[in-house]
Amino acid sequence: MLKALIVEDDKFLASSLKAAVADKFDVDVSYNGLDGQKLIDNNIYDFVIADSILPGKGGLDLLDYIREDKELKIPVIVLTIAESTEEKARVMKHRVTEYLPRVADASLLTTTISNLLQRESNLKAENEVTYKDLVLDLKNELVTSNAGTLDTIKGKYLELLSFFVINNNIILEKEEIFDRVWGVDSETTINAIEVYISGLRKELRKIGYDKNLRTVRGVGYTFE
Repeated sequence: MLKALIVEDDKFLASSLKAAVADKFDVDVSYNGLDGQKLIDNNIYDFVIADSILPGKGGLDLLDYIREDKELKIPVIVLTIAESTEEKARVMKHRVTEYLPRVADASLLTTTISNLLQRESNLKAENEVTYKDLVLDLKNELVTSNAGTLDTIKGKYLELLSFFVINNNIILEKEEIFDRVWGVDSETTINAIEVYISGLRKELRKIGYDKNLRTVRGVGYTFE
């Protein structure tokens, strides 16, 4: 079950928010920003709902704390009483994922959460490719397995590896690989594939995946 954190000092409102989402999410509740921060430090949450004004540490301060830690990629919904365009703009400057009026009804809240999680899922799918324990972080150009992390596979090498991983256990002809990774209008020759494959294997050897990239003699390559 997905896990959520609600940070709201109004206990009645906090209870109402929890009731609105508790059937689909495992929910923790904090009544101030400092306790909310401690919960974030010690748990993994799929999203956070925080009031913009809280005792100890405001919701926007809590949001800034989350955004400062690059490892914390948590969507945050901020509850605000902001009415003016200027006030809404001030809230958005804190890189809030979504904001809702403090008096939002349950249906609006659940719809917002559903849309938010779908966007996050789509974004993750676009930026991450996985196979077994191998994870390709396309956005940050990192390749990770249980054996370690590589930051040396970049550019066309990463595009090539991504194409293999997405099409794992499929024999890919050299012409198809070239057309998909380099493009039919590329000035690079198809022979470049062999050079890139060699370089890719050298890097993958560091995390135990070099033998997964196999040559199919007379045809092309496959990633197993």
